[in-house]
Amino acid sequence: MTKLKAFLAAALVCVIAAGCAEMPDSLKESAAPESEASEAVTVPQPSATAEQTEAEFQPAERGDMNVIRSQLDYDLQKTYKNITVEWARAGEGSVMPTYDVRTARGEDFDIYSHAEYLFGGRLDVRDEKYWTHENIGDPMYKDYPVSDEPELLPDGNVLNLNCLTFATDAFREDAKRDMWLGFVSNTKGEIWGSKTGSRAPDGTYYHDSFDTAARYDLDREAPPEGLSYTMYGGEEWSVGDAIKFVEGFYNSEIAPSDPQAYTYFAKTLFVKSLPGDTFGYLFVMQKRDEAGNFFDVDRHYLTDMEAIESGDPFMISSGNMCWCSQKETPARYTKGHSVEYTLETDSGDSLLTLGAAADILSEKLAPNINLNLSAELNYVTVCKSYPYYSVWEYPTYYEYLALTDCELEIKPYWCFRPVGSSSFDGDGAEIYFVDAVSGEVVAMFYGEVQRR
Repeated sequence: MTKLKAFLAAALVCVIAAGCAEMPDSLKESAAPESEASEAVTVPQPSATAEQTEAEFQPAERGDMNVIRSQLDYDLQKTYKNITVEWARAGEGSVMPTYDVRTARGEDFDIYSHAEYLFGGRLDVRDEKYWTHENIGDPMYKDYPVSDEPELLPDGNVLNLNCLTFATDAFREDAKRDMWLGFVSNTKGEIWGSKTGSRAPDGTYYHDSFDTAARYDLDREAPPEGLSYTMYGGEEWSVGDAIKFVEGFYNSEIAPSDPQAYTYFAKTLFVKSLPGDTFGYLFVMQKRDEAGNFFDVDRHYLTDMEAIESGDPFMISSGNMCWCSQKETPARYTKGHSVEYTLETDSGDSLLTLGAAADILSEKLAPNINLNLSAELNYVTVCKSYPYYSVWEYPTYYEYLALTDCELEIKPYWCFRPVGSSSFDGDGAEIYFVDAVSGEVVAMFYGEVQRR
């Protein structure tokens, strides 16, 4: 039985069974037969206008990045029974290949130089009393022996895997006073840090506890020229200068932790209201590779446990954010895992166009869902298989193990999100992925992951 038929059978049982919860409407198949749904990728011929006739322009279903960009505006004019695509973006490359990849930290990343940027002039950052170094193979829990898989303890509890699969360097001014005042970098390419620490006054370290006063989606809109806010420290900081600062910070201080060249840009700015009629800036940061292709930077993909347990491919998120409650002072910053390309497995010269991808998505969603969406063609990290549920006696999913010990790839996906959603939505995230190579749909919402 195909996954689709299995899904339909399960849905029918739920409808018949008394008291059974009904599947969310947005994941129900439309009433069209499979033969009709399979034709959804055919892009309708455009209507003739005074400026442009059908003979002059035939929209493509597939193509390279040049083709995709050339008809992006046209595809945005298409209408659907259940979705509206309000805005879309594709990268600047000519092709967008699929690559086998591995996570890594850039060899040129100087941990002491980064510590000097944050705390130089106040601390001797080369004094090892501020540092903790952990190596691959070290125990994660120091009071227990090293173990490379979960084990049953005499008391009946299961001890988690107790063996680091990555190395870590951590700088902390005083871990006993404030463990967040410093930074951590590891060989997955991840980094997080804070120049202020969690003891910042009035809880200004925790941006999520404050209301959003304004939002600017910098990919599609420029903030008003001259716009400025008073930061928590009392200094005026223009939005334009703040964008330049955070992009400079990431490209000079964070990018060296990548194993190959990426460029960082501010994607979204949330202006947060702080005590005393002051404000802070929360940035979502995006990155682009040397070929001009973007990565998806959502921080909260839902965990696809069905795929993980069955050894099927699943997605792993990698987000970047920077929070400044004071002028030119990163109170909190993060960068997700980094990847190094090892092998091209698909040339990327025959990807679904926006119109074809939206057709597929529309056919897979309920006819009355009525979503207003944005669309981005982004790379997404995919773990090809997590084999440990068929190997271990007490299996558990560890994302870091998938990132360090499993086969990974990056694939181009059309990433559709409701307009106004954000990477800070957590388990409330709602994302619809269309594989730009295969056309497979992966939906994440209502705490569920569904493949269509």
